[in-house]
Parts: sequence; C-alpha cells; structure tokens
Amino acid sequence: MISKPARPAITPSQLKGALLTLASAASISVTFIASKQAMQELSPLTFTPIWFVAASLWGVGFYLLRHGPTWPTGLRRSFRPILWLGFLNGTANLLLFTAINLGDPTLAAFFSRSETIYSVLLGAWLLGERMVRQQWLGVVIAIAGAGIITYRAGRVVWLMLVILLISNFFLSLSTVVAKRNVIMVRPLVLSTARTLVMSVMAGLVALTAGQLAWPSSTTWLWIIGGAFFGPFLSYVLFYKGLLYLDLAKGAVIRAMQPLFVAVYSLILFGALVTLQQFVGGLMMIVGVVFMLWERQ
Repeated sequence: MISKPARPAITPSQLKGALLTLASAASISVTFIASKQAMQELSPLTFTPIWFVAASLWGVGFYLLRHGPTWPTGLRRSFRPILWLGFLNGTANLLLFTAINLGDPTLAAFFSRSETIYSVLLGAWLLGERMVRQQWLGVVIAIAGAGIITYRAGRVVWLMLVILLISNFFLSLSTVVAKRNVIMVRPLVLSTARTLVMSVMAGLVALTAGQLAWPSSTTWLWIIGGAFFGPFLSYVLFYKGLLYLDLAKGAVIRAMQPLFVAVYSLILFGALVTLQQFVGGLMMIVGVVFMLWERQ
C-alpha cells in the first residue's frame, strides 16, 4: 500500500503571508512609541490631526507613484461608509492617543487587544457570526488578563483601561462598517481616504479648541517616521499578507504587537513592564488567540 506524502504544515505562500503579517505587527507597534514621544511636546488633540495628515500624504504619494493622477474607482460610491470609517476611527484614535499620553505605551498596546473581544461579539450580534465555546473561553481569559494588569495598579492604569475600552468599541464598529459596506475600493485608497477624513475631523476639533500648533523639528521626525510605519506601511503589509493568509490567522499574528512595543520601549528607553503587567498582557494575547483560532 502506497502511503500519501505528508502534507506540509505550512505552504510557501502561507509562510509569505505570515511573514508579511508579522512585519505589519512590527510596523503598527511603532505607533505607540512614536506617538508617545511626539506627545511629550504636543497634546493628544494637537497631535492627532498632524499624525493623520502625515499618514494621508504617505498614502497619496504612494498611490500617485503606482497609478498616476487618476481618480480612484469606486470612491464616490463609498463616500458615506468612508465618512463613517473616518468618524469612528478618528474618535477611537483620539482616545487611544489620550491613553498613550497618560502612561506606558506597552500597557496601552496590551489593553488595545480588547478590540478583538468587541469584534467577535459584534460579529455575532450584528453579522450573525456564530460563537463557539472556545471563543467564549478566550473572552474570559482576555478579561482575566486585563484584571491582572489593573489589580492594585493605581488610578492612571485604570483610567487607561477605561479610555481604551471605549476607544476599541468605536474601532470595532468601524470594522463592522467596513465589512458591511466597503467592498469596491482598493485597500490603499480606502486607508488613505479614511485618514484624510480623520485629518479633517480631528483638525476641526483642534481648531475649535484652539489647540493647533506647529511641532519642532524633532517631533516632526517622530510624526513623519511613525506615520509611515503605523497607519500607512502596516496596513499595506497586512492587506498583502491577507492575499496568502486567512483573516483569522492574520489577526492572531497581529495580536503579537504588544510584544513588539515592549521590545521597542526596552531598546529605545530602557523601559520595562512589571512581571504582573507582562503576565496579564500575555493572558490577553492568549485570550485573543483562543477567540480567533476557531474561526479558521
């Protein structure tokens, strides 16, 4: 009897997708470090519109290099969903930067994994996606991890958690809007249109509050470099990775971003999280993996 050759654990295309997605997680993690440094000088309200203007310029420049001065197809038909994406993402990011400005960016990255809890629950509620026992277990583990981080942690850490829970609720709603409505726009165009809306919205809020300001040269470097890696390059890499990898596996890999933030903080600033915070953060990541693994 001739036995069939063993099926490889991972195909070359899946490996390529995994590496692209891992690079995406490493890139998006720069957001937490660069924004923390820029907000040493700027308030979150001043920083947010400048950050997304920089990201929009990277997106527009990349689009012009690839397609020239042509109007993107499908953009006009997606005008209303893009406005919603800009509003929801703008609100979520303003809250995110407020939390990062308050305390340790590594803790902010761990707490940001609550986005997955919302996404799974909203998917079950609004999109009719079925949740199995393993996903509920993941929810419990992730919440327990957040509880370990915040146990006797002080007012600032609790405040960061509350702010990021609200932030990630808006971010998860934006994911539902994108999944329901935006299917005819290129990822690069969608991402750039989203950041343009966010720039205008955040700019109007900052102007009304009298908090528009021009950053120093050093802060500009953090903003321009961080905006390239965070809201621009990370999404390009992630979308390319999804060409070879399914969404659930990609989301599991992207959940590793708090570990990158911890490494960056250690290398650049010598900052270490406590053992309690690290264990709680790892539990949040394990919970995310449990919640997404069944969806494969």
